[in-house]
Amino acid sequence: MAALQFKELGNAKFKEGKYQDAVDAYTQAIATDETQVAFYGNRAAALMGLKKFDDALADCKKANSIDPKFARAYIRAAKCYSQRGMIAEAKKQLNECLNVDANCAEATKEMTTLIAIEDDLKKAQELLNKDDYDRAGYFVDRVSPHCPDAPEVLVMRADLLIGRGKYDDAASICWALLAKDRHNPDLMYLRGKALLYGGSTDQAIKHFQEALRADPDHTRARESFKLVKAMEKAKTAGNDAFKEGDCETAIQAYTDCLAMDPRNTTYNATIYCNRAAAKMKDKQYISALEDCDAALELSATYTKAVTRKGDCLLQLERFEDAVREFEKATQMEPDSNDFRKRLNNAKLELKKSLRKNYYKILDVAKDADDTDIKKAYKRAALKYHPDKWGQATEEEIERAEKTFKDIGEAYSLLSDPMKRRRYDAGQDLEEIEQGGGRG
Repeated sequence: MAALQFKELGNAKFKEGKYQDAVDAYTQAIATDETQVAFYGNRAAALMGLKKFDDALADCKKANSIDPKFARAYIRAAKCYSQRGMIAEAKKQLNECLNVDANCAEATKEMTTLIAIEDDLKKAQELLNKDDYDRAGYFVDRVSPHCPDAPEVLVMRADLLIGRGKYDDAASICWALLAKDRHNPDLMYLRGKALLYGGSTDQAIKHFQEALRADPDHTRARESFKLVKAMEKAKTAGNDAFKEGDCETAIQAYTDCLAMDPRNTTYNATIYCNRAAAKMKDKQYISALEDCDAALELSATYTKAVTRKGDCLLQLERFEDAVREFEKATQMEPDSNDFRKRLNNAKLELKKSLRKNYYKILDVAKDADDTDIKKAYKRAALKYHPDKWGQATEEEIERAEKTFKDIGEAYSLLSDPMKRRRYDAGQDLEEIEQGGGRG
């Protein structure tokens, strides 16, 4: 088969979208006649269809080395460069084409497109530097069809993914690009940012440090490194104060930490949960519950926040709600013996709440000693003794008599160590009087 016949076969395959078959046909044409620039130009087009831009670019350069006036090779070379985001090199190829043919409409049109791409890339990066992801996304989307395989655009895509909360996807893109350019500070920084917001703080710090080693003047890496170190310092201060029982200092340290980087949702969920623990220790149960809800708003599957919320609800005597939270925790981690025990305890507290609350009747704490119980009994009995209600209405007298009876019942039970133990274990009065159930 003659060279021209191979070329015609390649053209037919190209039109069918069978680019590899087209490449094979053009390769046979070139093997038959290595001097025809059109063969290289056509093979370059087929290689571009296969996204083999380096090979296509080599064919374009070969064609122009044979015939420096072959304008189409310059245009295709420019497209190869632009696909990879190498705008300056692409513009250089188009200038070569316009030197050959100043009136080349296609080259002029491509040059206009490249100038727009260059401007969009600049605007996108400026906006990403300001964490303005919505507006940056507009420009990245405009550029992507023209240079989808450009590392610069892929880096911007990774940055956008971080802004949209898709941290694992962003980290994967950066990792793939780092395989080809291990010491790129922008990639190290972005992967660190993705790891940070994905919950891997220690790994993030290492990536920021690597970025700064590669480029000590990398502003975003330096700022992120300083920020995360400040957050870690505040968190540690809160943890230390909590361990020492200084709840007020712990709460303030956690509050300071939360103000530093609102976008770091995974980290902040932990801080909200820590602050909730400090507030619980300080008996600020309602405020602690709000912090648990804030943590779960940021991380719905954060089991520690779920169980801490359950503990808050128990303290607030919202027993049915507490049971629901511990049930949720056991569904999240079915193998957790701790969660099952806490669920059973919440159910027990719910059962106990449906009985008469003798501690509440005497107005004493659940850990009150015998002396406190006796004093509370005398005080309550004196207040509700029938002799005190002689001038009251019939309804008031009836209510006072009932209360007086409950006070006596409460004292009888709580002053008896055995009965009190059974009551605290969840038995109701009837079970206790019968001596059955758990002892």
